[in-house]
Amino acid sequence: MNAQTKEDKTFDRFVDSQPILNMLRLLAETGRPNFINQEPWEICLCALILSLEPNCNVERILESLPYHHENFDEMDVLNTMAHLGYFCRRMDCNTNEIDARLLPALFIPETGVPCVILTTDETDNLIYYDPISTIISPLAIGSNNQGHVWIFQQFDKTRPATSRFMRQGSNKTWFGALLDRFHGTFAQIMASSFILSLIALLTPIFIMLIYDRVISVNSIETLPMLAIGGIIAIGFEWILRNIRSRGLSWLSGRLDNIVGNKIFSHLIGLAPSVIERASVSAQIARIKTFEAVRDFFAGSVFLSILEFPFVIVSALAMTAIAGPLVFVPLIISCCYIALFFFIRQNVKIAIRLAAKTSSARQQFTIESLEKISAIRLHGIESKWQEKFRNLSGREMLSHFHLGWLGMIAETIAHSFTVIAAVATVGFGVGLIWDGQMSTGALVACMILVWRILTPFYAACTMIPRLEQLRNSIKQVNDLMDIETEEEEAQSFAKLPQLNGRLIFENVSLQYNDEQNPVFLNLSFKADRGDLVILTGANGTGKSSVLKLIKGLYKPQSGNVMIDGFDIRQLDAQNLRHQTAYIAQQPDFFEGTLAENLRLVAPLAPDSALEEALKLAGAGEEIQATPEGLYTKIASNNKKSLIRLSLLTRISIAKIYLNPSPIILIDELPNTLITGIVGDNLKAFLQRCKGKRTVIMVSYRDDYMRLADTIIWLRGNQNPEIGKREEMLEIINEQQEKAA
Repeated sequence: MNAQTKEDKTFDRFVDSQPILNMLRLLAETGRPNFINQEPWEICLCALILSLEPNCNVERILESLPYHHENFDEMDVLNTMAHLGYFCRRMDCNTNEIDARLLPALFIPETGVPCVILTTDETDNLIYYDPISTIISPLAIGSNNQGHVWIFQQFDKTRPATSRFMRQGSNKTWFGALLDRFHGTFAQIMASSFILSLIALLTPIFIMLIYDRVISVNSIETLPMLAIGGIIAIGFEWILRNIRSRGLSWLSGRLDNIVGNKIFSHLIGLAPSVIERASVSAQIARIKTFEAVRDFFAGSVFLSILEFPFVIVSALAMTAIAGPLVFVPLIISCCYIALFFFIRQNVKIAIRLAAKTSSARQQFTIESLEKISAIRLHGIESKWQEKFRNLSGREMLSHFHLGWLGMIAETIAHSFTVIAAVATVGFGVGLIWDGQMSTGALVACMILVWRILTPFYAACTMIPRLEQLRNSIKQVNDLMDIETEEEEAQSFAKLPQLNGRLIFENVSLQYNDEQNPVFLNLSFKADRGDLVILTGANGTGKSSVLKLIKGLYKPQSGNVMIDGFDIRQLDAQNLRHQTAYIAQQPDFFEGTLAENLRLVAPLAPDSALEEALKLAGAGEEIQATPEGLYTKIASNNKKSLIRLSLLTRISIAKIYLNPSPIILIDELPNTLITGIVGDNLKAFLQRCKGKRTVIMVSYRDDYMRLADTIIWLRGNQNPEIGKREEMLEIINEQQEKAA
């Protein structure tokens, strides 16, 4: 009964197509040109979303749409639905075969023009939504019910084997659980490897027969039949090797794609406190970590490892041919195993040292490039070069030691191979003289010895790579075991609408254990609509207070309360969405100016953007650019047509657009907030009084006189906090004493 009621309620939303048209209009107003023309794919997307989630807001849809797409197609619709959290499954069938429980669905008939199957009527007939005529009808477009259908199901993040929930039950690592997805591919690769190992036995047998049945008895008649058999075996081997190669290529490609994307998305989702502990080079190294794993599955080492289970096949064949001669490769194999474990212990230490020296050099290089102007300004280029030479020298020596260990392993392993060959010939000749085996059997045994020892030899020569592989997989597993903010937020509160009441209770902040506290025992209260000014010398933690409110930092002691909730109990992403923020340095993303502004106000029309830019003193300069609001901004600001000083004013425009109940304004350049720009900002702050809570960093007297509360941060000393007139008097007295 409830399910039927829900279907009817969803169906009612499409009686006149007005909800879809409203959504298309809102999306078009946000500057998405592909929604202005209202093409079939865009209309079907809106119909699907409203069918599956009638209460889905436009902001969430905008976050899920493909970036910089003008013309939608089938893949864009599927990607958008995937970003919205839906699993997409294709069915090639007649629409009459669709179960009503799978609806709504996207139907693409043979004509190629899509439509949406909404539900069924009382007689179980399918109800279609036609994006061309915007009519609901029991007939598909063109009365054609042949084509393919996309079914959408809400994605449950706890269901995949790699999810934390499932891994707790299976007790597997993240990478181990991921490999389980490819058990079918592994089975195919192993099956083809087993058959190849059997076919490979034909080569020594063929050579043995040539020696014993053709050469020794001078019987040419037998040769053609043996040759035909050999050609057939080569053909089968080529087919199987092609199948195995394709499987390995697909496996390495899929793993590279899945793990690379997952590592990046996981890093993006980690809490800022976790990200900031590592340097830029360390973060890049995390993303590149999986390259060693990808190269392993696509390289010859993995192929050699695949041969390990089938070494026993060659050993049994050699036993059947030469009897006791099989002990030669078995003894040498034990020597290889002993060598592997001995060298591996030393390689583990060498790899750790090499990784540390490489990380130190990379971090120093990045730091030097970031501060190259300061290095030249102080004239310390020669000292910096000397330090770099020392770091490079240590890195070179550590990598030399690692390579040297690898060469030792390879040299000894090669010696074992030579010893095995000599021993096989020596003992084999004795068996021939005793009449226990033929000459052809000895030649065949030489080939079999090589097949038995090759995997062991390859493992010993690749010890450094295998250890790097193990470390890479461990790093991936360790990274995936760190909870993202989204995972942590599952048990946190999500406030639908902030009121704006802030309370700091004895808050102390310390970046790490090696540094002194930034400030101690900060306590203040800001009711909704209050204006609080933070002031103090550089390095006293003014910007850090704003980041504490944003949930970017966590206090070492004390509590930061928003609307009566400790921010450690709140969903950090939801909190940041409801907080307007202007940083000291303007941050913009690759894209147009309008796209950057709409990050804080997704539904703002162009007129609202232009008005906000005008208030921020940037309107005339933006209008003077060739593209206006749609001028491109480069991520590094080097190819941008917009100057850095103008970008700072544009960042002020963001707070005029953002309706958030809490506004955080970091210290702005003094030259920027004077004149008309400053007057507009002061007028805005006055309008916020009693409505929106503002926390602003400033040392200017004119802004302090607008404040309800002033907080004077003094480093290791306890902060001075009080009402406007009281604090202005204290600050002036201290400044006079200092003068």
